[in-house]
Amino acid sequence: MPEAARAHLSGCSSCRSLIADLTDIVATAHLLPAEVEPPARVWTSLRSQLEAEGIIRSAATRSGWLNFSEFFRPRVWATAAVGLLIVAAAALQFQRPTTQPTEARAYENIYENTSLTLSNDEAHLPAMQLAGISGMDVSLRQNLDIVDKFIIDCEQRVKEQPQDELTREYLSGAYQQKAELISVMMERGGSEN
Repeated sequence: MPEAARAHLSGCSSCRSLIADLTDIVATAHLLPAEVEPPARVWTSLRSQLEAEGIIRSAATRSGWLNFSEFFRPRVWATAAVGLLIVAAAALQFQRPTTQPTEARAYENIYENTSLTLSNDEAHLPAMQLAGISGMDVSLRQNLDIVDKFIIDCEQRVKEQPQDELTREYLSGAYQQKAELISVMMERGGSEN
């Protein structure tokens, strides 16, 4: 503690009392277990608040037809398309353990197709979503920018070393994350209209 603060404490009883209280609180906090499971009512309250804000939907409010119609939303198709492209890339990878130059070009084409599909989906996000009206939209946009930068880095490394399986796995995972983010952003944009 700085000398000036010590000098002040020697003459100020309320500050000494505050420091004593804080010291007691810290000492008591060290006696508590590292992790305490909150009561069930906390989780129930949190869930109901998230449902009230429209961030999550209750399973009880969905009918069978509504769940079926969920499969026809654009975000589901975007995620399914990316998933199929990733499965196709994995299938090509496991067909032959050694990658020939023509196979490397096939991988590049698959990644280019995935990249184009995701970029197209991103371009069709609602204008409201791109403007970042709420804190959630801003957070989603920031996360999408982070994933985009990671994808650019992975794509560059795959072009430099097409046989690097770890980089291809990272790139596939990044494409999947981007698809999921775009899906959430499309869903949020559709629910606000």
